[in-house]
Parts: sequence; structure tokens; C-alpha cells
Amino acid sequence: MAISGNLATMPLPDLLQWLAYSQKTGILILSKGEIVKEIYFQKGKIVASSSNDPREYFGQFLLSFGKISENQLIEAFKKQAISGVKIGRILVNEGFLEESEVQKYLRIKAEETIYDLFLWGDKGEFKFFNDATAEGNAVPIEMEVTSILMEGTRRSDEWSRIKKVFPSPNVIVKIIPENLNRDVLEDPVFNRVIQLLENPRRIADLCLAFHSSDFAVYKTLFDLYTFSIIEVEMTQEVEQKEEEKIKDEEIKSLSNQALKEYNSGEFEKAIQIFKDILSIEPTHSFARMMIQKSYDEIKDSLISSDFTIEHIPYLKRTITPLDEFNFTPQENYILSRINGINSVQSIIRISPILELQALMIFKKLAKDNLIGFLPPAPSTELK
Repeated sequence: MAISGNLATMPLPDLLQWLAYSQKTGILILSKGEIVKEIYFQKGKIVASSSNDPREYFGQFLLSFGKISENQLIEAFKKQAISGVKIGRILVNEGFLEESEVQKYLRIKAEETIYDLFLWGDKGEFKFFNDATAEGNAVPIEMEVTSILMEGTRRSDEWSRIKKVFPSPNVIVKIIPENLNRDVLEDPVFNRVIQLLENPRRIADLCLAFHSSDFAVYKTLFDLYTFSIIEVEMTQEVEQKEEEKIKDEEIKSLSNQALKEYNSGEFEKAIQIFKDILSIEPTHSFARMMIQKSYDEIKDSLISSDFTIEHIPYLKRTITPLDEFNFTPQENYILSRINGINSVQSIIRISPILELQALMIFKKLAKDNLIGFLPPAPSTELK
């Protein structure tokens, strides 16, 4: 038996409390746009979670905490492709992590997957399936819903305060050098942010550089703002979210426009328009279906003899700090990882960007003649 709804009619705290109070066993699936998360319950307790958000993959958490480097993660993925062994086990075998650290960060990953849901607000849908069991990729934990609600509610309240200072990921922040002090510089997290802010940056760029959740980065910036260490330099115009529902005629007009782009083979434009529909009507099933169909069409067209995931991208010209603001944060991230050594697949694996979006970025950068591709490196077998 399945129970479904959306977070506008049944807020997340109420939903979790109901599942705990009823001592439910099963899987709670929550979705917002392309992100899907799963929380497994056993007699009202949370026992596992999983997410398809690249920022919440295990490797991303290890990168965000500085436990491994991007090159170490790339090498671990290469070994995994040959052996099929889990990343955590490979990192332990290679001496990059202790077994206890793997367990520690797996738990943090599972908890953060759940806490992030509290920042969704009323945007999202859910389904609960009775008696479903956790899959192999779900991280095992055991948490009381009460403790989850306390921490999640605290973060939600703090998020509201943070967003008043940083209302958009396109806000640009910069250091106030004269206000730096020893306490701030000696803090490893603050110090890392300060180094990244040698030049003013958008918050979205910082989130990608940290391989971390939005909340963690925004919270660190908020603390530095409170200490008068950083300031908001400027903001790009951000569209105000409309409080009232858009009329059916507007959604119909957008749907017709998106279908026209789809039928003309302009799949990227169609995806953006269908996403615009979802921002207005999150439960619009036709838009969801057409986004997936468009992505399937794009993926088929991306892979060719000239460009595969095994090819090695290289820069055709130097990218300067002034150039960075001409690119999206995702494009900046991809460009910064292109070194003429790592393959497209290696870069995608360590990136906190969805695979198809990353492939689309590679294609766009190649079309703009910013990057080229070298043939795949000869395969070598481990002996």
C-alpha cells in the first residue's frame, strides 16, 4: 500500500512524526525536480537513507571534509571500475582512510541527506511504501525521528536568517582584509574560505569548490559575515518567487513552447522550459516526463566518435579570473578540472554535477572552441 502527497499539504515534520508515531516500516521517497531521496523506516525509526544528488555522494563528503584529494578519488574510481569493490574499501586498502573514518563519514552522509530535506520548504512530493526494505546502496544508520526533527527545525530557522543576508547563490562576496584576525585564520574551515576568496566569488562557485551542501557553505559565510570578515559586494537580479499560482493559460503556453523546441530537436531549450513549468507547478507530471525524454535524446546525441566519456579534454586557451564571471558556476567548475590528463569520465565522477548536465557543459565548451579532446589513453591492466 502506497501513500502519496506533497510537502505543501503535509509538511516534512508532520510527515516524519506520523511515520514515527505509527511505527511504520517501509520506504519514504521524496522528490524535488530531478533530486530523489529515500529514507527507510523500521518500526518508526530511521535506519537508512540514500540520494541521487551528486553533492551527497560519499566521495563528495570526503572531498568536502578534506579527507582525500580529487586525484585520490579519481584513482579510487579507476580501481573500482576494475575490481567492483566499494569506494570506501578501496580508500582504506590504499591507506587514504581508516576504517573508523569510513563509518564516521558514511553516517554523516546519511544524516546530511535527511537534514537537507528541511530546506526544501513546501517544494517537493512524497510517496511511502509499506514494508519495503533498504537497498544495497543505502547507508545504514539508526536515528530517532525526534532528534532529526530538532536538528532539522534548527537548520530551517537558521536558513531563513541566512537567506536574508545571502538571498541568492549569485550573490558575490569578498574579504574585508583589515578585519582578518588570528582566530579566524587559525580555523581550518574559515581559512579555506578566505583562500578561495582571494578574488571576489559567487556563492554558487564556492559551493562547488567545497564539494559541500549549500547549508554548510552558507553557514560558514554567514558566520564570517557576522564577524565582519566578508561583505556582499553586489547581487545579480533574482526573480521574485510568485506567491500565487500562475494561471493555467501561462502553463499551457509554456508547454506549447517547450513541445515546439522538442519537436525541432532543441532539447536543451525544451528542458529549460519544462523546468520553468515545474518551478510553477512542481506536480506537473507531463513536464517531468518530457524532461527525462529530452535528456535521453541529448545523451544519445552527445556520445560520438569525436567525443566519448573516455576522451581527455584540454584547454585551448588560458582561462583568467576575469573570464570566470562570464561562465556559469558549473562551467567554471568543469573548466578548472580540465588538465589534459583526466578523462571526461574522471572529471564527471568527482564533480557535484549531474552526469547529463556535465556532458552538456563539455559539449557547449567544445562548441565555443574553448576546449578540445584527445583520444582515450591506452588501457592498462593492473598486475
